[in-house]
Amino acid sequence: MPPMVNTIIDWVSTNIPPWLWILLVCHFAILGTVAYLILLERKVASWVQDRLGPNRVGLGFGIIPIIKNWHMGGLGQPLADGVKFILKEDYRPAGVDKVLFTLAPGAMILMVIVSIAVLPWGGTYQSQKTITVPATATDVTAYAGTQIPLGSSIVGDPTPVGITGNQYTITYQCSFQIAKLNIGVLFILAVLSLTVYGVVIGGWASNNKYSFLGGLRATANMISYEIPMGLSVLCIVLMFGTLQLDEIVKAQLHNWAGIVPAWNVFSQPLAFVMFLICIHAEANRAPFDMAEAEQELVGGYHTEYSAMRFALFFLAEYAGMITTSAVLVALFFGGWDFPGLRGPANDPALSTSLIICIARSLVFFIKTVVVIFVFMWVRWSLPRFRFDQLMMLAWRALIPMSLALLLMTAIVLTIFHGNISDGRASLSLLLANIAMMIVFGVVSTWIPAAPATNRKLKVLGSRYSKTPLPAELN
Repeated sequence: MPPMVNTIIDWVSTNIPPWLWILLVCHFAILGTVAYLILLERKVASWVQDRLGPNRVGLGFGIIPIIKNWHMGGLGQPLADGVKFILKEDYRPAGVDKVLFTLAPGAMILMVIVSIAVLPWGGTYQSQKTITVPATATDVTAYAGTQIPLGSSIVGDPTPVGITGNQYTITYQCSFQIAKLNIGVLFILAVLSLTVYGVVIGGWASNNKYSFLGGLRATANMISYEIPMGLSVLCIVLMFGTLQLDEIVKAQLHNWAGIVPAWNVFSQPLAFVMFLICIHAEANRAPFDMAEAEQELVGGYHTEYSAMRFALFFLAEYAGMITTSAVLVALFFGGWDFPGLRGPANDPALSTSLIICIARSLVFFIKTVVVIFVFMWVRWSLPRFRFDQLMMLAWRALIPMSLALLLMTAIVLTIFHGNISDGRASLSLLLANIAMMIVFGVVSTWIPAAPATNRKLKVLGSRYSKTPLPAELN
């Protein structure tokens, strides 16, 4: 390559941190995925209902030459939907709080975008670089730190090469992660819990009783289901003693008996099921979509929204599904783990190949999309809960079970002195999970049923207190 091109490449690789590239790729990949998840949602709905779904709009939109008549399986449908949202009337009813009405959808999508920062996409990338240290440099390591990409860390000491004594080889590492926080999973749960403010503020600012009721339902939903979700995550945190998602993924990068992946879904299946249920509820997805409930609340918190304000609510819902599904993959399915992608035995998350790290990210993304497909499958398979049933599921089932599961996890770890890498500990956790499911299944038959909420009530003085029979009317 020409010297100028090499100079530019060196400057870019040194002065633009890897996390910025990852940020840009993840941001645009997630936003693009959101658009095509809407297409996938409509396709899944059509498959379940035995029809075709969107299949007419291609990427030519009927106007671009050569490809204007190519339908391409409906791949242009999300783009057409985006153009429709942009061109629709930006309607705002009289009597709304103008500032909060606009801030609510923006705050919701902002929280979801921020939450992707600590997702571990592809392990750790390690590389080497040969540098020439000037004679004026007093500290070789300090000077070497200025020659590696921002956000990277030097491994070991610079190694001298050649006979001149001023050339050194440095080994550095950088994580395929935007931000490596030591409170990773806690950060995601805390930020995603703030999305309910967008729902509540939007419902209140709309000056509409249906929207306001939707906001109240979303608040009750969040308060109820964040408890079992947090406790199920705490079971995993207790096993590994860390909140960092990349460390939790790294701890799953081995096999039991040389065959079965040491993924947490096999040792904590009950925690996995509870976390899956709770992220459905947190995303306000069917059968937990009581905040929208078109048959009861017209559209819930976004009844009065149109154009791009409504689109932001729509995008935030799907982006939140991506984030929570990615967290589930990291906690229970080994993150990016896949045969052939692990590093050396002493550090399986390490790789000296950039291609391997990118392949890991694709594996992580594909696993996430599979979980999102489950979201859609459930939506078009199960009917919506009644609101009292929604609360009963959380307070009478999930919360007691999650508390018992946390206690059981602590007991098993105490017996094995916290050595979760021991296959016997994982097997004991699996057997304890199965025993808990059997016990709760038996105990649930003893618990008295909740009082009927749809019973008839007598109203004093009403001529409808008792419906007369036809024979009594004669």
